[in-house]
Amino acid sequence: MSDKDAMPRAIPEYAGWFGADPDLPGFKLNPHGAYKHLRETVPVNLTPNDMWRLTRYEDIQRLLKHTPAGMRDSEGLISGMTKEESDANRFILQMDPPDHDRIRRLVSKAFTPSALTAIGPLVQQSIDQELDKLDPGNPTIDVIPNLALPVPAASICAMLGVPFSDRDMLSEWVSLATYRLAAGAYPQMQEQAAEALQQLINYMMALIEERRKNPTEDILGALVSAEEEGDRLDVEELLFNSIGLLIAGLETTIGLIAHAMRCFARFPDQWELLYQQPELLESAIEECLRFEPSVPLTLRTLHEDTEFGGIIIPKDSRIMAVLIAGNRDPAVFSDPDNFDITRNEARHCSFGGGIHFCLGSHLARLNTQIALSSMVARFSNLELNDEDIEWAPSLFRIPGKMPMQFTRR
Repeated sequence: MSDKDAMPRAIPEYAGWFGADPDLPGFKLNPHGAYKHLRETVPVNLTPNDMWRLTRYEDIQRLLKHTPAGMRDSEGLISGMTKEESDANRFILQMDPPDHDRIRRLVSKAFTPSALTAIGPLVQQSIDQELDKLDPGNPTIDVIPNLALPVPAASICAMLGVPFSDRDMLSEWVSLATYRLAAGAYPQMQEQAAEALQQLINYMMALIEERRKNPTEDILGALVSAEEEGDRLDVEELLFNSIGLLIAGLETTIGLIAHAMRCFARFPDQWELLYQQPELLESAIEECLRFEPSVPLTLRTLHEDTEFGGIIIPKDSRIMAVLIAGNRDPAVFSDPDNFDITRNEARHCSFGGGIHFCLGSHLARLNTQIALSSMVARFSNLELNDEDIEWAPSLFRIPGKMPMQFTRR
């Protein structure tokens, strides 16, 4: 061994957690202070697990929209997966062009405006039934099973033709399966994630085979028959992307609705403002997405050496766009730590950007519109103790239990 090899490597000033370690107790509940410190002091940061982080809005937008980067490295591999696993993975969120573009064109046929409009009444009917069952004498409501889960479950079950009675089982599998989206970052969760993914594969395979024999008009049926210029989804693509729709349509929207209710509990004046001015519903949802996103970050792999903040990050490096930090960048948002449903500023980062911009963004907004309008019409004086929140076993910020106190109007 040479003297050079024996010498310890110098640690650059931008390397470390700097208090923003997502495994710290309580970090999911309130990561904003730590990310603010990171954004102000080390906005381009190399973590101890050898991933880079960007926390400024401008850098995040440049990475997602204008930088040669993708979901796989220059060898076509997904971080944390073997070549065989990477080649077999046909999930749209883990693919690069041209395969990504081909599959997105086919999958997007299931998200036409008419398809989404058709499910609105079904979701409204479902949530009205759930809320009507609540005990009028009990002011405590667990928001997850009574609101945040039933709304997206009703829509995604209607879209995929999945029995509504399976919602709890599917939600549990989906939560664990999310860890496969960042396999390299969470090796300790991969066994559970793989088991959950296999359960989802078995479940969806049975549904796909049924749709092949008996075509239906739901979205899963549309995916089975989706065709463009003679091109169709094969069995693996159907499996991965129907499961992907479950993850995108169920898991993240549970978090969006739960965090929206948490926002309004902290800012009761905004809840009353929404009640008095229901025309603010759309801007209220955008502010909820900005203020407390359920998906805190998204990952990319650089396809060439790229400079951020004066630092050259090498090709094939894994890099995180910390969306939750960009959403509170004071260079873009005025008074960013204040929740204001009348805000009319730059677009938040919460649906990502570029070719991987969230395909289900309109569905998430539709579900949240139904949830919030139904709740604000029935209840006032929301109260929540953050210490009562229990987190779901998910890569994302998804509450598993969130009891709140409500006063009926």
